[in-house]
Amino acid sequence: MNLSRSLDRFMRLQAMMSTGRRINQPSDDPIGTQKDLSYRKVLTEITQFKKNITNGLNLQATYDTTLGNLKDMVSSAYEVAVSLSNDTYDGTARQGAAEEVRSLFEQMVEGINSQVEGRYVFSGFRTKTEPFIVSSTGVNYYGDEGVIRLEMESSSKVDVNLIGSHLLFKQLFSLGESSDLKVGVDAGTLLADLYNGEGIDLSPGTFVVDDNNFGISTTIDVSTAVTLGDVITQVNNQLTAAGITGLTLDYGLEGNNLRWVATETGLISNATLLSNLNSGNGIDLSNGHIRIHDLNDTINVNIDLSSAANIGDIISTINSTLTANGVNNVTASINAAGTGINITDTNGVSLGLMIDEGEINSSTASDLGLLGNINPVLNGSALDPRVDFSVSEIAAGETTAVDLGLKGDFHSNTSGTALAPRLLLTTQLSLLDNGAGFDLNEIKISQGNAVAYVDFGNSAYTTVADLINAINVCGLDINASINEDETGIQIDPTINTASLIIEEVGSGSTAHEFGIFGSSDLLGSMIVLEKALYNDDREVVSQLIKNLNYGMQDLLNYRAQVGAKVKRLETTDSRLGDLEYNFKNLLSEVEDADLTKLVTDLAAQENSYQAALIATSKVIQPSLLNFLD
Repeated sequence: MNLSRSLDRFMRLQAMMSTGRRINQPSDDPIGTQKDLSYRKVLTEITQFKKNITNGLNLQATYDTTLGNLKDMVSSAYEVAVSLSNDTYDGTARQGAAEEVRSLFEQMVEGINSQVEGRYVFSGFRTKTEPFIVSSTGVNYYGDEGVIRLEMESSSKVDVNLIGSHLLFKQLFSLGESSDLKVGVDAGTLLADLYNGEGIDLSPGTFVVDDNNFGISTTIDVSTAVTLGDVITQVNNQLTAAGITGLTLDYGLEGNNLRWVATETGLISNATLLSNLNSGNGIDLSNGHIRIHDLNDTINVNIDLSSAANIGDIISTINSTLTANGVNNVTASINAAGTGINITDTNGVSLGLMIDEGEINSSTASDLGLLGNINPVLNGSALDPRVDFSVSEIAAGETTAVDLGLKGDFHSNTSGTALAPRLLLTTQLSLLDNGAGFDLNEIKISQGNAVAYVDFGNSAYTTVADLINAINVCGLDINASINEDETGIQIDPTINTASLIIEEVGSGSTAHEFGIFGSSDLLGSMIVLEKALYNDDREVVSQLIKNLNYGMQDLLNYRAQVGAKVKRLETTDSRLGDLEYNFKNLLSEVEDADLTKLVTDLAAQENSYQAALIATSKVIQPSLLNFLD
């Protein structure tokens, strides 16, 4: 048995020497074998993880290159749009630019349809399907939304693929999101809908109107008004009741506001300012003297009017000065027609007075219409006052007059500020464009290779809701709604697998006027830009500058995401490399033999085995039987 055990030990050591491993079968070291298997499992996983990371990095390198090329192409198109958005280029230059944009568009499609090892890298899970197909009306995406996740560590995955439709069909903005259809106002316009829904402050809902020519002031109360029609009715009724007959409130000629209509009556009162007389040219008071005298200058009164401000001052000063100078029964007053000043001599025998300018080159008497003889009445000429009204708030902090666009001083018809009512589903199409209405025609909506036509001019469409419904049932995957500012209609795609383009039909301009012309995605914008250059539509070319700029920023964001993934993958790969090194060392410690010790042990075991053989040979002596057959 000693010989057998010695032989086993010798053979085991010899096997270790030939393999260089301490464990060649589980029985060599059961505990070590368990560790060995565990370490090898980890190393196998690390190898697979590193392979996944390598595949992921290769894919990211493709994406980075493609995104960089796409960004450069869009940048070139952007430069073309900026350069040709003005009128400094002739038709030949624009045709050349259109062809350049077409070439850039084709390069973009070719780039996004790139393959790696025979697989399309922008098609999601459908790696055997070409993602983008161009038709005569647009572009369609035929990949899917599949997200490829690679495991780079235990329980840690990373999304490594990019979906082509996310890049080139991402909605950059909503068509019509900033459009303003300029809703007009009418009697039914709600005060609460003005200023895009902010409404009118009707607390307390009062303001003051002053007729400065007659010294009449009245407080207008519109606190119970609900519509603009209510406001107009209530204001005009209260003006009439207050005796202000030369002023009415009406709808503004601009279609989106109110206006004061001031009527020149030619009437004056004691309160009428001298500056308003003679159609606003006023009275020359630089000298300000008039002279009332008789033919022989027995009566000669110089009247100083230089400090007068209104008609009442003129009459009072004339009368008091005449009385002070002993001229009785000669008085100034407003004539019966209320249009000028009369000077009347009521003495039994007329004094034979006349009125002249007080100084050479003075025009005070003439401006007042008082040149001539008082025999016994001097009928002054009409003084033609301009209208003079003021509208103000009652107290500080109140805004009713301001909100209605009615505050201020005015001497003629005056338009108030725009009231900007919000766009509602119930808004009549006839109220658009500040009540002028648009010339409505047919528009063309293309979504990839699908096309729909919507006739905005259909007589059955009378409200905004009618148009929105017509768009939503046209058969395309789009949604029309009132935009966030409640000023226009916006159109959004409900899918991201096709380009969205809205164009005019024929010579119409409806899509332009509604602010929905163009495309909301990058590839669609390239198609629209090419057509706009061919058609010399500089307005659209200018609008597309924004689209292309958004598109460039979006591509840069995706490229930054790719860079972040590369950093994460490389960091993980480095960490896995360190981990792999550590586990290989652990594996080596468990299964690799110590060659120096092994040589010594093998030599010692060999000597032991030789000694066992010698001992055994002496114990077992040969007999006669060993030689018999």
